[in-house]
Amino acid sequence: MKPARVRIDAATLKDFISRTFQAKGMSAADAGDVAEVISWADQRGTASHGVSRVPLYLSVIDRGDMDPKAVPTIDSRAGAIFVLDGRRAAGAVAMKRAVEEAARRAKAHGVAVGVVGKTTHTGAIGHYVHWAAERGFAAIFFNCGPPNMAYHGTRAPSLGTNPIAIGVPGEHGPVVVDMATSLIANGKLIQARDRGEPIPTDWALTRDGDTTTDPALAEILLPLGGAKGSGLAFLFECLTGMLASNPIILEQAGPNGKRKHTANAMMVLIDISVFRPLDEYKRDIGALGALVKSLPKADGVDEVLLPGERGAREFEKRGREGITLSRKSWIRLVEAAEKAGVAAPAVQDV
Repeated sequence: MKPARVRIDAATLKDFISRTFQAKGMSAADAGDVAEVISWADQRGTASHGVSRVPLYLSVIDRGDMDPKAVPTIDSRAGAIFVLDGRRAAGAVAMKRAVEEAARRAKAHGVAVGVVGKTTHTGAIGHYVHWAAERGFAAIFFNCGPPNMAYHGTRAPSLGTNPIAIGVPGEHGPVVVDMATSLIANGKLIQARDRGEPIPTDWALTRDGDTTTDPALAEILLPLGGAKGSGLAFLFECLTGMLASNPIILEQAGPNGKRKHTANAMMVLIDISVFRPLDEYKRDIGALGALVKSLPKADGVDEVLLPGERGAREFEKRGREGITLSRKSWIRLVEAAEKAGVAAPAVQDV
């Protein structure tokens, strides 16, 4: 029996993913952006948003919900405010264009607010927040997608898992939290199915709205913190799709809803240097982090970690040693790439 995991060099994985999307009609630049976001997630150990998403993205292209050649357009509403029409582009393509535009406007005005509409799955939104924090901005991002989570107190899919990411520049690199408003990301269900492991009863419901421990039957995710998670997800829908004139839940939830793959987002960038010197801010963030890490530890805790610290360590380690992937995720990626006419590189069993 072959080992359950494989290892691949980060640059090799990124190139393989990029070539796969180029084979589906994307430009080299756009395919590179998609590959960057996907491989970044796997390099940080966030498998739920890594290569496991590639077969989904390719199927979304095949059914016409994603246009691999789309060029997002920007509508300026005020000096610091803009709306980006994704035009069904890959989420990474639309979001990179949006965060670059937001950074330009925040430098000019101190702050920028951008709404992104009519794009597709954005991947790990922490990637864009991390990019902004590296350049001296505080950043708040959230996005919304099709309904696959139950509103608190219901047993039907009525909200997206609608994640939020917040990040700031730090003395030792960006400090970033990235979390879904569901208790778990949908990718964790996929991983549980791959491993054949039961799931807790508070993770998800079956198609019929019943609790289950069988990941193969789980389809409707449950909100983080009950009413708190669903409340956040609801308001994120109000601040993205409703503002972008691309409502998702109104069109897709309910018995007569028509499902399609689409997404919206909002981002806020703040130029730290407008408030105080950036180096001084980073120093104080470092001092705050050191204080938190020095606090008395709870029983069984070896180290107190700051937001994003585990992922940063994993990113550095996997950059040196290679990215580890589950064999099942790798096989699905290879099968999808070969269907597109792209041969897979060699990997190492681990």
